[in-house]
Amino acid sequence: MPPETPNAPASTPAAEGAGEQGAQQPHEGAPAGQAPPVAAAPAVGEAQLREAQQRATEQSDKAEQLQAALDAVHQALNPDGGEGGQDPTQLAALVADRDKQLGDVGAQLRTAQVELAAYKAAGKEGARPDRLLNSRAFLDSVAGLDPQSPKFEQQLGAAITAAVEADPDLYRATPAGPSRGGAEFNGPPSADQRPKSLHDAVAARLAG
Repeated sequence: MPPETPNAPASTPAAEGAGEQGAQQPHEGAPAGQAPPVAAAPAVGEAQLREAQQRATEQSDKAEQLQAALDAVHQALNPDGGEGGQDPTQLAALVADRDKQLGDVGAQLRTAQVELAAYKAAGKEGARPDRLLNSRAFLDSVAGLDPQSPKFEQQLGAAITAAVEADPDLYRATPAGPSRGGAEFNGPPSADQRPKSLHDAVAARLAG
């Protein structure tokens, strides 16, 4: 009679518990039927960091360009340098002062052009240029004329003629040659026909 085969040992409670825990371990930490979340947060953070760095670089470049422009203005206005030259308020004051100086120079240049033109035109109108240019009333009457205007010569000639007619004894030029015989062709205007002032004479001449 063959020997009997021993029965397999029965599973112990400890082994059964370990098996159950092993079967449950893959499902711990995540709900059933869902995959673990993908770690995308680091990529988003890096993109935001790059964007912030780009904006900071652009702002820095703009600041450098603005500073370079201010330095150029300061160098033009204050070539010798000096402390406090970088102050925008001081730069603005320097620009305003320079504009005022340029305006004054422009006004003086226009006055000189008018006086020179009056000196040259006085002979054509039979007037004494020295007395015209020494007359404040005459200079004030032509101060508003524009030498660049196409009507400048016409207006200046009318102003000189009006000055001579208003006061011929003062402004009329003395004839170069001997006086011709006979009575004066054009007698001096009567007192009631003369304008009351040189301004009135010039205004009447320009208007007429």
